[in-house]
Amino acid sequence: MAETLAGFGHWRANLAEGTIIVSPQMSEICGLERGARLTTGYFTERVHPDDRERLSAVMAEARETGELNDFRLRWMRPDGPTIYMTVSCRMDGADAMFGIIHDSTEEVERERALIVARDQARAAERARGDFLTVMSEEIRTPMQGVIGTIDLLREDPPEQQRLRLFESLAQSACTLMTVVDDLVDQSRIDVGRIVLESREFDLKVLVRNTADLYQGSASAKGLTLEANGIEGDAAIVRGDPARVQQILSNLLSNAIKFTDQGKISITASISRRTPESDYWMVTVQDSGIGIGEEALGRIFSRFEQVDAARNRLQGGAGLGLSISQQLAEAMGGSIAVSSEAGQGSIFSVELPFATQVGAPKVADEGDDEARPLRVLLAEDNPINRRLMKALLVRHGHDVVAVEDGRKALSAMTTQRFDLVLMDMQMPELDGIGATRAIRALDPPAAETTIVAISADAMPERRRLYFEAGVDSFLPKPIVSRQLIEMIDKMRRSAEPVKAAPADHFHRERLSWLVEEAGEQDAATLIRMLMFDVSDRPKRIAAAVRARAWEVAATEAESLRALLDNFGQFGLSQLLGSIARQCARHALPPALIEELETQAATLALFFRSELGGLPTPLERAVDNVVEPQFPVIPQPNLRQG
Repeated sequence: MAETLAGFGHWRANLAEGTIIVSPQMSEICGLERGARLTTGYFTERVHPDDRERLSAVMAEARETGELNDFRLRWMRPDGPTIYMTVSCRMDGADAMFGIIHDSTEEVERERALIVARDQARAAERARGDFLTVMSEEIRTPMQGVIGTIDLLREDPPEQQRLRLFESLAQSACTLMTVVDDLVDQSRIDVGRIVLESREFDLKVLVRNTADLYQGSASAKGLTLEANGIEGDAAIVRGDPARVQQILSNLLSNAIKFTDQGKISITASISRRTPESDYWMVTVQDSGIGIGEEALGRIFSRFEQVDAARNRLQGGAGLGLSISQQLAEAMGGSIAVSSEAGQGSIFSVELPFATQVGAPKVADEGDDEARPLRVLLAEDNPINRRLMKALLVRHGHDVVAVEDGRKALSAMTTQRFDLVLMDMQMPELDGIGATRAIRALDPPAAETTIVAISADAMPERRRLYFEAGVDSFLPKPIVSRQLIEMIDKMRRSAEPVKAAPADHFHRERLSWLVEEAGEQDAATLIRMLMFDVSDRPKRIAAAVRARAWEVAATEAESLRALLDNFGQFGLSQLLGSIARQCARHALPPALIEELETQAATLALFFRSELGGLPTPLERAVDNVVEPQFPVIPQPNLRQG
């Protein structure tokens, strides 16, 4: 019983006769029949072959010294598994030996796990050190280019030299951005946060556009860049076009970097088909320096650089191919390379895409004559706001710039725009909340194109932006060329917006009212107008909080009708939007806040307009007693 609880077994051996007697617990541990009489020869045969020589040595030592402490060996149980046993024994006379055994398999597994964890920790520490070393170099090198170029520009060099310095500055900034992007992607892959999108796109167009992006870099080195397999019918597939382009961009960038003469080609073709997917093979072939056999085995490892000196010269953290491989595998595909030193390289990416039926959508080019757009720019960073506004104004656009989502919403309710550039991370009211509130307005404000701009370009975040109602997305840092090209496409087809009318108080209606109803009744209506503009927005907000949607809609429509009797006001349009949203039992909170803001502004406008009333009418207005309205009850919120 004690042996069973302790997990030990005991044995006694007659060395002269070559027999061993074992306890029931040892029989269970070793997988033996109970009561079996064993020979020392059988025991030795069941010991793992790699441990037998050591067993003979320690047993000989035990006969000389009289004891053996904690010798570990592997025992091959007759029923199959191999276990670890720890053996201790002592001599009992010249030819007798007795001892105990313990199943130490779990101990060995724990020790191995600790060793693996230790080795992984050491490897992680080495990788961290390597990472910091590489990143320090890769970030400092382009940063030094930025700082050095700025210092030279401060000396006010001649125009031609200044242009070359600006080109160097842009190249250093792009290199630094590439390193940062690679680091962000790698960190997302490491923690499993890469989320792949699934939408339709034309794979042939993507290949052609990617090749076009690198034509300038190839031409600058005297290289020919060809795109093959992109002719004929469109290849409409479903997948993540941004990640596919990222893989192809990495391959083309490397090909240009490591090729000094000759040509580079990118070719797309269907490699195989299954009932669910078409597998496309995209190959990038170059006539560059090639890759030696030794380097081929580690080419997709992190921070690996076939030609470190060249990579230091042209930039790159050695993460591009590692990221490309992991992205390809995440999409269910693969990436491979064949190369010889001095003979160029061929990188092949095979990716599966769900086949889509139907013709691609063809964009309407519209009229060739482009027109300036009226743009609302919402950006909280003052430097970014100033730079983007200057860029747009320089291209002929009319820009209204605000620093938060609340002011963007206010501008949308009082003015009309062709386009909204909406930063997604802003104080007061973020881009998502502002977009939802704008989409809740009446047309044409609700139909205005909204482009999200954000440094957080993760697919799950982009999905939130599009669910809120944005039409497109531009990642930060904003590339000027991409922004202008996007706006140029819009300006060819967009209809000119008509300016929203300014608030206007119809004095002729007031004169008619005095003539028809008399000064006292006119004064009462004016006083009611001023009171309602200040009070009804509060009542509407209270009704919305109480989820009394019908009451809120009625209040909004009543105030709108009253305003329409006295003129044309932007608040009327907002009230109409609120009434319709209340009818749907859904109202973005930002619209209520905007209602209160606009009502306060309109109240000031009325006071200035009514300041010039005839004295008798003004006196009559002052004498009107303000009406009393019942308080809307709040919902009974139970605790717990």
